[in-house]
Amino acid sequence: MKKKGVFVKLVLAMGLFLVVPGMARARSLDANDLRKIQCAQDKMRILAGFFNVDSKETSYTLTDLCGAAANKPVTMPDWFADELARMDKNKVVFVKTENQTYSEVDLWRQAFSNVYLYLDRAAQSLDPNRPIVLEQLSRGYVGNRLNLMATLDRLNKDLLRGDQLLVMKDSMDGRARSMLSTLELINNEFFSTIESFSSPVSQRDEKYRKSVMAVVVLANHLYAQFMGSSIPATPPNPETYRTTQADRLFSLILILIGAVLAGMFVYFLISNKRETIDRALEDYRTKSTLWAEDFNRQFITIDVKYIVIGTISVFMVIGFLFGWMIGGFLGVFVFLAFLALGGVVSIRIPASILDALKKSRGIKVNKQLMDALILLSNSLRSGMDIVQGFEMVSKDLLPPISDEFGLVVKNYQLGTPFEQALDGMVNRVDSRMLSYIVKAIIIQRQVGGNLPVIFARLVENIREESKLEEKLQAMTAQQRIQSIVVSIMPFVMMMVMFVFNPTQMINFYTSPIGMMVFLFCIVWIFIGMQVLRKLGDIKV
Repeated sequence: MKKKGVFVKLVLAMGLFLVVPGMARARSLDANDLRKIQCAQDKMRILAGFFNVDSKETSYTLTDLCGAAANKPVTMPDWFADELARMDKNKVVFVKTENQTYSEVDLWRQAFSNVYLYLDRAAQSLDPNRPIVLEQLSRGYVGNRLNLMATLDRLNKDLLRGDQLLVMKDSMDGRARSMLSTLELINNEFFSTIESFSSPVSQRDEKYRKSVMAVVVLANHLYAQFMGSSIPATPPNPETYRTTQADRLFSLILILIGAVLAGMFVYFLISNKRETIDRALEDYRTKSTLWAEDFNRQFITIDVKYIVIGTISVFMVIGFLFGWMIGGFLGVFVFLAFLALGGVVSIRIPASILDALKKSRGIKVNKQLMDALILLSNSLRSGMDIVQGFEMVSKDLLPPISDEFGLVVKNYQLGTPFEQALDGMVNRVDSRMLSYIVKAIIIQRQVGGNLPVIFARLVENIREESKLEEKLQAMTAQQRIQSIVVSIMPFVMMMVMFVFNPTQMINFYTSPIGMMVFLFCIVWIFIGMQVLRKLGDIKV
């Protein structure tokens, strides 16, 4: 299923840049970039040479393009000789079409060679004497990515030989794990390079350059991972990080002094930057208008100022309570700090709420996409055009997808080009699969094609992806429950301590240090929740 999804992505990406006939040349990289590309290419050549068991060379030299490291011998690390022999004995995959068995060393050499060929293709695209045909260039990059994907899939696969489990990620004294992660990032940048050809003409060169230079940076990092030291197996000495009470008191004093100085700085800054603040307020009013329009696009009518004022009011109340409990000048500072924090958060809250609503609406639309595609496919087979199919979806299905498809039809009836109306729907709805559907429709309207067949394949992909997501939700349920437990248990323990020793707990948490400890714990509890959620966040 995953391979089918990747195939569909590549077909759509290739289709987009095949329909741009007027572009014959692209020179988005300069001479400085070329030097960096060729240096990274030379490093990949050296790594591939180290993994060549038939070669007797154990020392290479970097080219003059690599700066300070140029013309210096690069010798094979001492630890790698025995590891190379062991990896060469591990025959891990048999390719029936080639009638050949590849060892672990062969797979790593293929990975480095794929990166080398990618960089070589990027370097050749800078040759002013060679015309660039985007179709040929993109096909070459597609081939590089497919080969690298196949190699990574084989290296990430654990093999069971009898009672022994062979984990290739544990090779090279643990370096293989970090190097595979870097190769995965390189693989993603390969796809970014392919996608750059389907970008608008004004953005294509810059996106192409960024993806190529990202591969250069990652290739240099891959080289450093192999040549560097392995991760130490023994944990560091805890005495190295132990602090005394005097150290902690000194740190606290520095924090308080810094807070006072920061408050004075803010006061003088506000006094001297009144005009700048007025302009910022005017810009914020403009943003409020844009946010209101964005909320309307999500079919929600809301006054943004109530969100801003409500957020500031909540922080003001919390700051007043904390400041009153602390008392004195420090209490005033805490109140002002909460007020400033509320102002900062209130600026970001509308956009965060809008993103959350857009994401929630995208999830709902994704659940209805399969029914919409089936209805569109049936309408096309019955002789209707795509606009009539959209009209049927808007009438027969439930919101939110009926609202979105209906709005596309209304915009088209009011004179908006159909492709532009589809792009507006993609901007409103955060749905990756919907964007693929829109791209398929636009390509079909421009160059032709069997749209019902494409819809049938997309329906199959959506169905398989839904099954996989449900399975992932079941597999990651433990991480989600852990995040809830992490957020609840500290407060439960605090309540238990209040029950057994209320006087001491009240005295502590109403003191300045207790308040700071409480706020500190809340922040780190929130960070822990987010970390645990990210551990279970798997994107399909």
